[in-house]
Amino acid sequence: MIGSAAPDEGQDRLEQAGQWCMRLAEGALSGGEQQAFDVWIAADPRNLSALENAVKVWHRFGEASTAPEFIPIRERALAAYRRRNRARWAHDAGALRRLMAIAACFLALLIGGAYWWANQPIVYRTAVGERRIVMLDDGSRLSLDAATAVEVRLRGDRRDLKLVAGRAKFDVAKNPLKPFSVMAGDKMVVATGTSFSVELVRRRMHVILYEGQVAVLDRGPDGVEPEPLRLAAAKSIPAERLLKPGRELISDLSRPTASVVAADLSRSLAWESGQLTFIDEPLASAVERVNRYSARKVELADPAAAAMQVNGVFNAGDVEAFVVGVREILPVRIRDRSGNILIASAQ
Repeated sequence: MIGSAAPDEGQDRLEQAGQWCMRLAEGALSGGEQQAFDVWIAADPRNLSALENAVKVWHRFGEASTAPEFIPIRERALAAYRRRNRARWAHDAGALRRLMAIAACFLALLIGGAYWWANQPIVYRTAVGERRIVMLDDGSRLSLDAATAVEVRLRGDRRDLKLVAGRAKFDVAKNPLKPFSVMAGDKMVVATGTSFSVELVRRRMHVILYEGQVAVLDRGPDGVEPEPLRLAAAKSIPAERLLKPGRELISDLSRPTASVVAADLSRSLAWESGQLTFIDEPLASAVERVNRYSARKVELADPAAAAMQVNGVFNAGDVEAFVVGVREILPVRIRDRSGNILIASAQ
């Protein structure tokens, strides 16, 4: 039994209030417990204030307290709290108002917490050197490259994803009533059933279309309807018009325009089997992709080295082989810097 008919002098009132608060959360009190609770409340007006403070602290239990499994427990405790004290406090309008204020705040916290919890995305991520395949509840398949993070929200009328970092391939389950959108920076790729990949590298978005079709939009400022990305060479033409299977769309995240180039689909998917293939690839973007697979990072010392182009096929994670290949084909100097590898132009 918790508490006593007359608390001993010096006993911590707040500790008793916290114990009663937790006991009420567990369900109905037994006859003896109910009697002890009533006696404790009546023994000192400060006990009621202490219980109210304990309830306030309990309401702020933390983010986990908004989880669905906590809500029935809290509702049951609050209902028991009101029911067992309604008669005793009916004559005390001030106490009743305080109790109802607590209940109103509690309800607002529950509603806000439940809404926040329901709208939190599921985050799928991979570590350096790790690849992962994820099957979503709607039947879509995600292939995540190394050092990649994707946020997923599947809702009643739409499927919203966000590529936070890295690269992912999306094989979208067909459902014309539920658009499948992938945000990357301020760009949005929208499909209903198709296969494409999205990559973030050097502040650019790369979209490769394998089958089907997609819309590619620029979100722009908040409150403004997204608009189709336009071709950088002809701003009156939507870039997606030229984005057919076997082509790649490239867009700077800071611009509302894009370019479309031919893509080697088998080469573009080599990363799924653990290989990195570069054809006339700027060394800066090649290094960023290589670093997804290695704890030992490659760094570039100057813009001249970053702009050099590299060609070759390398095993993902074999940073030493990559550096050797770069040194053999490019005019660069290689040295160690704090455990990482620094590449500088030879000039």
